[in-house]
Amino acid sequence: LSSAFLVQALSYAAESSQFPRFLMGVQLLFSLIFLFQQFRQPLEPKTVQNLEVIASLVPAFKVFLITSLYVLAIDYVGYFSATAAFLLGAMALFGNRRLVVMGLVTGSFLALIYALFVLFMGVRLPQGLLF
Repeated sequence: LSSAFLVQALSYAAESSQFPRFLMGVQLLFSLIFLFQQFRQPLEPKTVQNLEVIASLVPAFKVFLITSLYVLAIDYVGYFSATAAFLLGAMALFGNRRLVVMGLVTGSFLALIYALFVLFMGVRLPQGLLF
């Protein structure tokens, strides 16, 4: 999955792909480190019920699903729209129900990203149909 995201980051314009390339490269590196650590651990038989295993995987599946949708949405609706939807959805998915707090966090984060990357560094963020 990290490799697929890295390939997608390589398809962005050269001016705006440095950060996604870096981020996906780091993600791939950490994924490989985690994978090798898992192979080095001894296999120990555990008596865990199937329902417990499935229940423990639900949060990881939620993160995987919402992150995958976010990365795919960037190309179609643009960085700022996709990021706003991602942040609001992730906060709601993990239990935050205070709309004012969710709006302030999302707005502050987007304003910070805009000021830092677009205004200060002059990086062009991916644009979609909306922004």
